[in-house]
Amino acid sequence: MALNRALPAFMLVLLSALGWTNVVAAQEDELGCTDVWACNYNPTATEDDGSCDYESCIGCTNQYACNFDPGAIYNDGSCEYLSCVGCMSPDACNFDPEALVPNNASCDFVSCVGCTDFTACTFDPEATLSDPNLCTYPLPDYDCAGNLTGCGGCEPVFLTDFPVTQVGCVDDLPLAPLGDVQAATGCTDEPLAVQTFVVDATSDYTLNIGTTADGIGPDGAIRVFGLTALGLANSDYFVESYPLLVSRYANGLAVVTGQVENVMNANLKWTVHLVLEDPLMGDDWMAQDPAHGFVTANGCSVDTAAMVTYRLNAAHSYLIGTGGLDGSYLQLSHMPLDESKRFQLGFGGNSVNCNYGFGGWFAWSGLVLNQAVSGMTGDLVIDLGEDVPVGVPCGQEATVHFHHSLNADCGLFSEVTQVFVRADDTAPTWNSESCEAEVALCFDASFGGVALPEPCAFAFEDECGEAVQTAYEEVVVSGDPDGQPDAPFEIQRTYTGTDCSGNASSFVQVLSFDGSACPSAPTSPATKPTASKRHSQPHGRSEFAKAESNSISLITGLAPNPTHSHSTLNVHVPQGEQVTLRVFDLAGHEVDAQVVTSGPGSGSHRITLPAAHLPSGCYLIQASSSQMRETLRWVVRH
Repeated sequence: MALNRALPAFMLVLLSALGWTNVVAAQEDELGCTDVWACNYNPTATEDDGSCDYESCIGCTNQYACNFDPGAIYNDGSCEYLSCVGCMSPDACNFDPEALVPNNASCDFVSCVGCTDFTACTFDPEATLSDPNLCTYPLPDYDCAGNLTGCGGCEPVFLTDFPVTQVGCVDDLPLAPLGDVQAATGCTDEPLAVQTFVVDATSDYTLNIGTTADGIGPDGAIRVFGLTALGLANSDYFVESYPLLVSRYANGLAVVTGQVENVMNANLKWTVHLVLEDPLMGDDWMAQDPAHGFVTANGCSVDTAAMVTYRLNAAHSYLIGTGGLDGSYLQLSHMPLDESKRFQLGFGGNSVNCNYGFGGWFAWSGLVLNQAVSGMTGDLVIDLGEDVPVGVPCGQEATVHFHHSLNADCGLFSEVTQVFVRADDTAPTWNSESCEAEVALCFDASFGGVALPEPCAFAFEDECGEAVQTAYEEVVVSGDPDGQPDAPFEIQRTYTGTDCSGNASSFVQVLSFDGSACPSAPTSPATKPTASKRHSQPHGRSEFAKAESNSISLITGLAPNPTHSHSTLNVHVPQGEQVTLRVFDLAGHEVDAQVVTSGPGSGSHRITLPAAHLPSGCYLIQASSSQMRETLRWVVRH
């Protein structure tokens, strides 16, 4: 009896009890390969169905063989050990990525070597290993065939002379461009536009060394996104050939100069010429518009109060090609256009790490390898070394006018400088009608000696209205005023004034006694014995004070200097007055201020100046009263 359908479990139990076991066995038969030597042997099969396979599991079972088959059960003797041997050096011309056993002796490092610089005359597009010695380049202004390119001698030439100009006073140094400056192409004499910017070296300025900032993703001090896609560079990333220089001046300009080269083709170089303006501290800039913000790396926090922001000046900002990019240029402009982001200088300023750095975005357009180009994305991304303050001594102030011109047809750029320096050779002048050059003295019996007048108040004037350092000297020329006050003698008083350029002048006053007695009581101001005034005593003097020889400085004892947390300062407050202390950064921004008032009489007060909230750098502490003003330099280092 055949059953074609599966029976319920209780039916199978019943049939078994009745002895119909053949029916149950037939229902449980499983078809498959029952030969244990077959590749597809099925240990649960109860009936062989003729499907046994004896070939699919035969192969090389040696795991060290090139043709090892991890699915093979039976070794058929086919194992071989040569086909997987090859060159495993990635730098070799015949590098075999599928080789399992290295054979370095077979590596070929010659056949694929060639010039990989696409700007070279001997560029080999099939070369994978670069040998710069195989690259040859055309002569300047010629192509590879020796034909003139049309740019020979077409660099901008300035038609205006720029001799060094000397002036006497700081106020005479021009901080704005003067007059017309003319330039033309050297080959056609066609006039070219000239742009000028002025750096202010009338006071201290700051230098920083800039290097590529390391961060997530491809690194470059200058990144010009899109050049590779245009086939004009091997990479969009350029690193410094030598460190870039960042110069920050008192008139707010920051200038970035130097040279960068392509990370994959060192012959592609840009000369960097960036000028940034309108410095604003981060808090001030953020307060202008809610849309303003900073670009920072993940995990970096920004102290906006210490961050300085700038706008890129498109009229003065270029990348000028050299090497393989000779004759190319890119003019850069600030991005984004709405200025919701700015170039930012400070800790985290380069946007790729938390280091002290400088960074910002720019758009670019120009001529690269004779192809007109433009793009909306590029950036400066550099770490900065420590601030290096450069002091400008009084008397050596200057302004430098940078004039530059571009021949856009040839991508040629020229820049010249016009220097204005201070050369003060005029000494301070003595201007006092009340101080006589010759004073005749007499013996006054009621006084008991010869009455000497008090030294005159210093009356030096500087033609520039600047501080004058004063000195006083009293010398006995003849006689013995102390030992023989009734015998003739002569005393010479010398008042000397020196300006900050070292120019000095003197006023000489002669006091003489010929042995005569006074005809009547002296009517001159109160006097002192001669011995009390015969000495030499230097004095400081500013344009705000007519201080006498015994004047006291407003501020002294600044310590520690430099500091990282705070400094203390002695402040001398004249009786009935107050002294205002102001702290300025080198950009002229007031960063701190306090007023010190006098007590019942004049005296010295010890004042604490906090520094922990200030960025590292050089500052000026200015103290002023109604009659005097003094300045000290203060350095903060964190």
